[in-house]
Amino acid sequence: MTGDRIDLDGEPHSQATLREDDVLLNSIRFDIFAMARDNKLYTADMQRSYREALLERRTAYYACRAISTQDVKDMAYEDLNPVNISFILTDHDDKKPVRKIKLCDIDTFEVYDDLIEITLVHIPAVIRNTDKGSNLYLFACFFSISSQDDADKFVYEFEMTDLGRELIIMYNNAVANANNLTKIETSPYFTGRLTEAQLEEERKKAAVKAERKALIKVALDMLADGFSLDIIAKYVKLDAETIRTLKP
Repeated sequence: MTGDRIDLDGEPHSQATLREDDVLLNSIRFDIFAMARDNKLYTADMQRSYREALLERRTAYYACRAISTQDVKDMAYEDLNPVNISFILTDHDDKKPVRKIKLCDIDTFEVYDDLIEITLVHIPAVIRNTDKGSNLYLFACFFSISSQDDADKFVYEFEMTDLGRELIIMYNNAVANANNLTKIETSPYFTGRLTEAQLEEERKKAAVKAERKALIKVALDMLADGFSLDIIAKYVKLDAETIRTLKP
């Protein structure tokens, strides 16, 4: 995703297997994070639903929190560990498969500091535009699986590759134990993620309701001004039957 070679310092930390020493995961909701041997912190998070303002502010917020939660001793800010926040967007499309955001001078476009880097991976664009022989393409196909048919297709296409076979084995091992899945599903992190998804759904419902209320007001005003049902239906996104039931 980042285009760089990353040598990890130990095993990645996951919210699915939260440990007592996972201070950062307790502070910020990453799906997974790992420290590299060059002391750079890499995080990854997967997102299906997409709302531009929410996601962009969220990535910036997480990046800043990952920096601000680090201890600074004796004003040694130069020792802060740089952070790369990666969001894998499975449903949202974009012209660029991978977007990279850094702190830059807006006039010269020179990097001001490598302390914060945000990587956005758009799975549909990766599948459409990336070399089909690359690992990035293979990962994108894996992350896009949402049904048994998709899973069967992935196995058929990638079972003979080393990375594809490893992903298949890892997935099969992960879902083999129903008790472990239940434990993960009911953990505070994942119930919190569910709450976030429910809140987002309620926001969407509220937005639709507000839009419909505004349209009804416009239709009522047009009825009061003597416009016909056909004219109102043409310019207002309401069906004629709904308009007919309104009373000016």
